[in-house]
Amino acid sequence: MQLTPRLLEGLVPNGPTDPIAYYKRPLIGRFYRERINLGLRMISGRRYAKALEVGYGAGAVLLAIAASVDELHGIDLDADPAPVQAWLGSHGRSAKLIQGSVYELPYDAAEFDLVLSFSVFEHLHQYEQGLREVTRVLKPGGRFLLGMPAVNTMMELGFRAIGFKGIDGHHVTAPRAVAKALDRAGLRVVRHARLRLIPGLPLYFNWLLEKAA
Repeated sequence: MQLTPRLLEGLVPNGPTDPIAYYKRPLIGRFYRERINLGLRMISGRRYAKALEVGYGAGAVLLAIAASVDELHGIDLDADPAPVQAWLGSHGRSAKLIQGSVYELPYDAAEFDLVLSFSVFEHLHQYEQGLREVTRVLKPGGRFLLGMPAVNTMMELGFRAIGFKGIDGHHVTAPRAVAKALDRAGLRVVRHARLRLIPGLPLYFNWLLEKAA
């Protein structure tokens, strides 16, 4: 259950906000993949009946977790489901994908054992509504793997250095704000991990959360 260069072969950006091209770069790609793999290692070793990825993009994470999930679902505000379904099909996998918003998830309450979302919540002004919706669709005791980058001047400079301009207009919510809202949303922290390139300077945050009974 991890992203590797081989798994990413043949993937192209899907939607205006999809960063998949950066995952393939020789140096920066290691960081992009490891920020996801850091989270995926927290959910490995267990089988999930039904999982939902919020912000599936090109579909890389869906393929990475497919062997451990009976029924895959995905929702994305921008991405086109068709190329992802075709790409997953070429690898012998399938997923039910739709376009839509995390603010209004079109799923029944208590429908999923696992929800994943990487690099979505930093874009949300109404992040508490997003958290409440994820909690609603989780089964009691269900897991939510949430990942998001640090939002600060250092990260803005880093994104600009790799050619991503205007990042300060895209990243509107910091991890500390989301962390303070987890209890109010009915989520408890099971584990957390931070990706650092420099000691003492976390660049990416992952939380493994559980829906409170």
